[in-house]
Amino acid sequence: MTGSQYEDSEHEGAPDVRAVLGRDGAFAPSWLRGKSVTPVPAGTRLDTELGRRIEAGCRAVGSPYVLATDLADNPGAIAGTRSRPATGTEGMEVHPPFLLCAPGLQGAVLFPGPGYALIAGTAAFMAAAVGEGVDAARARFGRHARALADRHPALPAVAAAYGPVHRAWSRPEDVDPQSAAARQLALLDAFAEGTCAAKDFAAGWWEARRASQTNGERLRGALGTLFDQVFMILEDYEVDPGFAEPGDLDDAGLEAAVRAARDAFRNQKTGRSEN
Repeated sequence: MTGSQYEDSEHEGAPDVRAVLGRDGAFAPSWLRGKSVTPVPAGTRLDTELGRRIEAGCRAVGSPYVLATDLADNPGAIAGTRSRPATGTEGMEVHPPFLLCAPGLQGAVLFPGPGYALIAGTAAFMAAAVGEGVDAARARFGRHARALADRHPALPAVAAAYGPVHRAWSRPEDVDPQSAAARQLALLDAFAEGTCAAKDFAAGWWEARRASQTNGERLRGALGTLFDQVFMILEDYEVDPGFAEPGDLDDAGLEAAVRAARDAFRNQKTGRSEN
């Protein structure tokens, strides 16, 4: 979506955005089924970051515009509001309370008041609109709420209502054995120990990484650094040799680089160093 046009006329064929909100002005439980939600920091109007989030989510689900609904006249009952299309959010004068929806209602941003907005949507919408992951966004919002509690007393309650589902793991032994991150650890050990082929490791790692992001799993500290290093190593490896470029790692190079990263992590954890 490009441009900053904001039309006051109702968009022909626009879906009924009343399905998104309940009578209390919150997201309707019926609409939230199969979707996730997270609060994000916001100011007193639609800012650049929030605008980029809604645009990214809309692009991800194939929506060329957003539906903007002003809730100021009747915030408790959306029936009296109008839905307006926009070709882009940059430059739009949007002040809370407001609702921004993707056509098809796969995602929405509810901007109830200064200090925060709620982003909700399908997995595809949220993966683009909340690229850092839902749990990471929730954790970030918790810090935002604590920092601005004096200015916006409602924020701590919002943060408490939408806390991270997963805590951030910093040690392999703390990782939930049923998690996608645990599958990544198992693949890492198997590959470094020579019981998993390079192509199987790469394909399995990418699949588990996508699942971990979708699940909102978070890693921190040295363990997070290790996973970031493996990600960067795999960026230089092509599973299909026919698509490999000069300088890409071959199977042996991938194994050596991954084993080195894993050994460095283990040495750091135990306080040992290689001479």
